Amino acid sequence: MVAGRSGGWADLGESRGEIKSRGERKRLQIISHFPESLVGMKSQVEKVTSLLDMKSNDVRSIGIWGMGDIGKTEIARVLYQRYRHRFEAACFIGVGTLYQTNGLTWLVQVVICKLLGKNMTLNSDHEGVIILKNMLRRKKVLLILDDVNHREQLEFLVGGTEWFGRGSKIILTARDKQLLISHVGDNMYEVQLLSENEALELFSRHAFREKSPLKDFMELSKQVVEYAGGLPLALKILGSSVYKRDKMQWRDIINRLKRIPHNDILGKLRLNFDGLDKDGKEIFLDIAFLDITSMGKYNNKSFVEEY
Repeated sequence: MVAGRSGGWADLGESRGEIKSRGERKRLQIISHFPESLVGMKSQVEKVTSLLDMKSNDVRSIGIWGMGDIGKTEIARVLYQRYRHRFEAACFIGVGTLYQTNGLTWLVQVVICKLLGKNMTLNSDHEGVIILKNMLRRKKVLLILDDVNHREQLEFLVGGTEWFGRGSKIILTARDKQLLISHVGDNMYEVQLLSENEALELFSRHAFREKSPLKDFMELSKQVVEYAGGLPLALKILGSSVYKRDKMQWRDIINRLKRIPHNDILGKLRLNFDGLDKDGKEIFLDIAFLDITSMGKYNNKSFVEEY
């Protein structure tokens, strides 16, 4: 037995062709699989894919825009998993939080490490720009910057299309539409809220662990879904908050929802925080950190994808 590159093991009795064939089958399974949890996102992923123009050898930069927690990151992650094998190097990094906590120079070092395979300590942001411009133009890369919120992140991490080798693709996600337009122009997709049926299905997957609500809870489910406004994260949290609860508890939550302004999604989520399980609270804190500074310190997670 010998160790493979992925950390697994390959039997010496297998031919190289058999190993390659097995690897291809596994890779195709990963590419073709679309997570069931991403309800209502498949058609949106395909629309973003068309913007990328994967068949072209042109360098392509696109933006994914929308309100917080609407699904921008999820779409970007699906694209990363689906296409990263086509590139010489790939990097997915959530820049918004890391920019605040670690600074721009650190972010540039991460991109250099992920795309160029070099661990460097930079003396300045500009030094990193020179390295990226000179070395990336010879490589076909996939670079995804999630949650872009400052112009200098674009200037120092992705620059212009001339930085990158033929066939490279750059995906940017942001809440600020004008920030994206300044870099990608019209090559941008606005993420849509879920339809009524999609919203009901996503809610049900968290409230019942089923694709649709239990018959006795259908009307109550529709009432809760109405207050989520088609926002995926709100549906997940509200669904988790009523999981395994009786009808009296459901009605109590609905009555509290009615007292909150219809457009105050965070208020609707906050009132259910104490009733959430550990996973539900972590989901809530994901947006609380971004939108409710008064809630205190956040247990920071890794925002750089490792594969």
